[in-house]
Amino acid sequence: MMPSDAGETWVRGSHLGVSFTGEDILLDGGVFRDCRFEACRLHYDGGALPVLMGCHFADCGWLFGGPAANTLSMLSALNQGGFDRIVGHTLEAIRSGAVAMPAPTDTASSGPRRRVIDLGFGRFPVPRVLRRSPERHGTAPQSGAPETGERK
Repeated sequence: MMPSDAGETWVRGSHLGVSFTGEDILLDGGVFRDCRFEACRLHYDGGALPVLMGCHFADCGWLFGGPAANTLSMLSALNQGGFDRIVGHTLEAIRSGAVAMPAPTDTASSGPRRRVIDLGFGRFPVPRVLRRSPERHGTAPQSGAPETGERK
């Protein structure tokens, strides 16, 4: 167990055959086999996937933070913004196990290999984070241009 930011004690790590009652459980990266959870608060923040094998849950609350909460917020916004069919297809792909596997690499393209995810209604590239240098945002002077403090 470890203290949380609020001074509470978090349960985390690997557990076999343990019964938890009224505990705060941090799921990220945890391994729970044949455990019993009663009236617990299960927290997942989008880190390493937990292992939950042979466990029983009764009256537990599921709480999502960090990147996991951001994903749920994005799906909610898409659903409310008129993209309910896409959200529905995504949820169906989750139910069928299509997104439970690591995203395969797209080998059909002739360019560099990109990771894709198959949502059952189409294959989509897994987004990459692009970082731009300050020069591309116009925050640094172009080479050879004098620094005048004014922008053109």
